[in-house]
Amino acid sequence: MTGKDKPARKSIRGRLLAAVFAGLAVVLVGLHIFLDTQFSALREKTYDLYQASAPIPLDFSQVAVVTIDEASLRTFGRWPWPRSEVGKVVDAIAESGVAAVGLDLFFAEPQGGTDGTASDAALAESLFNSPSVLAMSLDPNAGPLDIESKAGWTVIGLDPNAAAAVQGGIAPLPQLANAAAGLGIVRTLPGRDGVIRHVPLIWAETTDGTDVRLWPTLALELLRVAQGEPSFALRLEGLPTDAVRAGGATVPLGADGRIRIIDTTVPVPHVSAKDLLENGPSDALTGRVVLLAVDVAGVDQYHLTARGGHRLGADIHAILISQMLNGEYLFEAPHARWLERGGFVGGGILLLVILTVFSRRPLLAVLLSAPVIVAPLVIGAAAYSMRHLLMDGVQPAAGLMIMGAAGGYMLYREAERRRGVLQKQFSQFLSPEVVKHLAETDAAAALKVEDRQITAMLVDMRGFTSMSGQLGAEKAVTVVNHFLGIASREIFARDGTIDKFMGDAVLAFWNAPLEVPDHADRAIECAQAIIAGVAAENPKLTAQGLPEIACVAAIEAGVCSVGNMGTEQRVDYTAIGPTINMTARLEGETKKMGQKMLIGPTAASLTKHPLTALGEVELRGVAEPIEVFVPSALAVS
Repeated sequence: MTGKDKPARKSIRGRLLAAVFAGLAVVLVGLHIFLDTQFSALREKTYDLYQASAPIPLDFSQVAVVTIDEASLRTFGRWPWPRSEVGKVVDAIAESGVAAVGLDLFFAEPQGGTDGTASDAALAESLFNSPSVLAMSLDPNAGPLDIESKAGWTVIGLDPNAAAAVQGGIAPLPQLANAAAGLGIVRTLPGRDGVIRHVPLIWAETTDGTDVRLWPTLALELLRVAQGEPSFALRLEGLPTDAVRAGGATVPLGADGRIRIIDTTVPVPHVSAKDLLENGPSDALTGRVVLLAVDVAGVDQYHLTARGGHRLGADIHAILISQMLNGEYLFEAPHARWLERGGFVGGGILLLVILTVFSRRPLLAVLLSAPVIVAPLVIGAAAYSMRHLLMDGVQPAAGLMIMGAAGGYMLYREAERRRGVLQKQFSQFLSPEVVKHLAETDAAAALKVEDRQITAMLVDMRGFTSMSGQLGAEKAVTVVNHFLGIASREIFARDGTIDKFMGDAVLAFWNAPLEVPDHADRAIECAQAIIAGVAAENPKLTAQGLPEIACVAAIEAGVCSVGNMGTEQRVDYTAIGPTINMTARLEGETKKMGQKMLIGPTAASLTKHPLTALGEVELRGVAEPIEVFVPSALAVS
């Protein structure tokens, strides 16, 4: 491969990876847009995980719940109690100096029995003498609510579709409703999985198809009554800036007109109705907004919340009141969907750059890609913990993981292709271990042309020219292949590189493409092993009726240009330089000097093997005489 061809191939690979990433990004963003409803359930699970992992503490110093609990029922009888008895609890709460008391109980029908009328009247008097708020229930089959709201409304902007719809409901008895200071709707809207995460604060009732009547939820009405305010100020247009104001509290509603419940681990303060009925007013309720509810399994309903627990309905109202009083809210970040998609696209571009730049260093590419994939998760968690903003980091991270996996697969396929090319190009010239190592590392860098010190070895069959004329072509090829097989085996055993086969000779070198510090030693050991191996296997030739053979070797070290060289049609990994020429000249001197091996001065200076100096010789093309050596074990006198 030429230097010009390699950038071209790299550019093609980069464009292919970019095309795949662009296609995946379009598909994944498209799915995120068109399947937003389906993905919203997964997004809510992510938000639940935030609250489960790092719950937000709430301050309940201004809120409390009075419960008609098991202890109360054991002492004062089973539920339902006479309403006069409920009135006594309301009186005790009011005498405790509360800011407001909300009854999370329904009184839609008159109480039966001989004392029913008196009992209803007693409760009405208790409600009239306290800052009380009664709950209303919703029933689509009940028709319009036949009752007037206690709160006035100053509406700055209103889109009826932005509020939760009231299709019908059941109001408290007029006698009780008239006595109360406020009326609030009690209605939860669980998700498809049954989890209550949001509560509408404003309900819109359409009475004749055109006119709209607004109703506050119980928690919001309690906030108004606690502050002694006659009305609400409202902007509700389906915009992120929507809000409702009750006295000194401005409550942001978000684009959906709902408030998200903070599922805190801080317990809501509870006081038993039994304690109030037996002991009278409680200082624990002074100044607080109080809710009265039944806390008995099978009587009241418990609701599944974000952290996976079940809460009393009054506890949920208490949480909402605490949030509004303390300004603690959880809202999705503005333009959260586009932030998620933008984060995904930006992360995809970073992944593309990483996988392109480090395509030949897969481990580093994985290490650099991991933070990019995890970044949306970290950003989402940080936005929640630091700003109480909700952003889904899971879906962008999942998309980036898909893109990373696709890019990784392409890198794997490219690595396999390179491995195949390397094996095809070098399996005849390098040992399998060296080829495997090149395939698993940055082979392009290892095989580029560079100047490097190497030790070259040329081994040649002695007397082959005259022998081949006597043997004929077929037998001559058998003898040559026998010799080349021995030479290749010994070269590969010492991680040498076969440069080329030259008829009955083999040129090999060490220290490229893989660096080996003892390259001169390996070359000398290899030459000795080839000479000894040829002699040891001569009986195999004679057994086939072929002549014995002998070989000589020459070795020298020096700096050469080593790497992939050639044309687009043919590429070889080879070495060129004076050292190669010197080795060839030394091989010619072996016959003249009657030695099996000659070693040049540079290789001799690098080896640890004992050598015998043979004096200086003059070589064709070399200006000055050089000193040559032979391994002491092979020296011939």
